[in-house]
Amino acid sequence: MNKIFTIALLAATALAYTSCSPSEEDDIFDKSAAERLNEASDLYSSRLLAAPNGWVMQLYPTNEDSWPYGNGYILLCKFNKDHSVKVTMNNVFTGGKEMEDTSLWEVLTDNGPVLSFNSHNDCMHTFSDPNDIYFTGTSDISNDESGEGVGGDYEFIIVDAPEDGSYMMLKGKKRGTYNMLTPLEEGTEATDYLNLLSIFRMLHFSVNAPNFNVLNVRDKRFKMKMQYPNTDTYNTSYVGKMAEMGIPNIYPFDGDEIINQDFNPFLITKRGDNFYLRFRDKIAIEDDLTAQEFIFDSERNVFQSVEDEGTFIEGDNPGRFLRETFIDDSLEHYNWRIETNVGSESIRNLFETAANEFSARKMTLGNFTFLRRDNRYTLNVGYRTSRNAQANLYFYYNVEQTENGMRFIYDGFASTEGNVLAQMPALKQIIEEVIPQSFDASSFLSPFNLLQIRLTAASDPETRLILNLSKNTK
Repeated sequence: MNKIFTIALLAATALAYTSCSPSEEDDIFDKSAAERLNEASDLYSSRLLAAPNGWVMQLYPTNEDSWPYGNGYILLCKFNKDHSVKVTMNNVFTGGKEMEDTSLWEVLTDNGPVLSFNSHNDCMHTFSDPNDIYFTGTSDISNDESGEGVGGDYEFIIVDAPEDGSYMMLKGKKRGTYNMLTPLEEGTEATDYLNLLSIFRMLHFSVNAPNFNVLNVRDKRFKMKMQYPNTDTYNTSYVGKMAEMGIPNIYPFDGDEIINQDFNPFLITKRGDNFYLRFRDKIAIEDDLTAQEFIFDSERNVFQSVEDEGTFIEGDNPGRFLRETFIDDSLEHYNWRIETNVGSESIRNLFETAANEFSARKMTLGNFTFLRRDNRYTLNVGYRTSRNAQANLYFYYNVEQTENGMRFIYDGFASTEGNVLAQMPALKQIIEEVIPQSFDASSFLSPFNLLQIRLTAASDPETRLILNLSKNTK
């Protein structure tokens, strides 16, 4: 009885709503559903058109942690009133060359506004077409992704589009990744913008730099080590175009990078005079507070969180890194070359004088390189003889840790190098006086990229050497 009564009551209630007169319906909604959907489409279309120079799209095809599916990609999108859209990009999928294509776009109303690139666009649909990814695999074994491709979206739910046009947030309709749009500054050419981003990222996050960086989250510290594709599983002809494709592994500072691995891709963008680093995934700080976007502070040389003052990214300690390459026997894998034409003026002049000493004997002075030889720290001085044959001089050093860097202690030579030093006073001064002293280490180009380190003599700030790290190919 009670069940019958309940059903009857619900039926009566439903009948009351469906029997409302047109005037009563107008009291609830001033416009029909179709009109409201059309207005929503027009509203979000107008906001896409409101950026006169288009938008910078931070596209993440998937939420995966593997390359190239989980990486982010910068696409420049210029939406036009005739519902055409020009998309421009330059990445590994374009072979490291700029590519653009024009197609159609529309804001659909499908349970909310949806931006659809609804005709084929060679840039946008690169990430959604089920094509094989041509640079994966090797010449012997190829990967077949022809059934899925990268697996990204070409339709995006418009999650947030503030009236001030400062940004738009899109969510992949299929994959659910969040993709941010910010206006491309007026007067900025697409080519110039993409080149600036590439230069900035390669400067600070070089594919060749083996050092880690440090993510500070209040009183917690994490190592942030860039992971790049294994060249054994990808076409090596594209390795040089992967400089922007690393995914950082972020793990506790004293933790194991394998056991505690946590991958979080990021992208670099530029707005006005500032560069921004934005992670794909939010970083938890405490309670409901997270960090995701960081602004580069050029005075402090850090990426500062825009959400939390106590969260920032800094570079590794140059002195620690330099000592590790020596003391931990990393010189078996890397060499440090002295840049003879970059240091302080007095040092450059001294190296030039040494080069002239070789020239006077019809020989050509080459590189000064620290390496590991006969299980000893060795400075290899390369030169070419009067017959253009390659020859080397070997000088040995011991090393000691100092507070901010390292001390070199001269420990003799390999064979007949003493005869050479007796005839070349400038070279002798370099070997026996300039190098064997205490140096403070600092980054030369960027604290996030320690491929080059500046050594400043603790006793004389005017004595400066620049070391360049390279991988040992032997």
